[in-house]
Amino acid sequence: MTAYRSTREDVRAIRSTRDHVSSLLSRYPDVSEDNRKEILTFLMEGRHLEIGLLTANDNVRPQLDAFMADHRHHFRISVSEVVRVLVAIAALTLVLALLWEIVRPVSL
Repeated sequence: MTAYRSTREDVRAIRSTRDHVSSLLSRYPDVSEDNRKEILTFLMEGRHLEIGLLTANDNVRPQLDAFMADHRHHFRISVSEVVRVLVAIAALTLVLALLWEIVRPVSL
């Protein structure tokens, strides 16, 4: 029973966070630097469902669009992220090619 309670409390906390960020966005751009960081942290690290629910809120959509436009450099993919993905793909391809060389049938 305690697990159920903590789950309900977690859901309430997440909903409370979304509501708090929604209220901050409703005042955007007249928010403090700490509030901007809080909004940005929620958008970068929040649960996808909660972010989706926030973006579906028509009352804060114009402010959210303005916030995203003003802070677009935070939402871009960095060069190092692209390089890491390409290196991982190349490494996976190399491993699969080596495995294929080991297990492929030898033609006589």
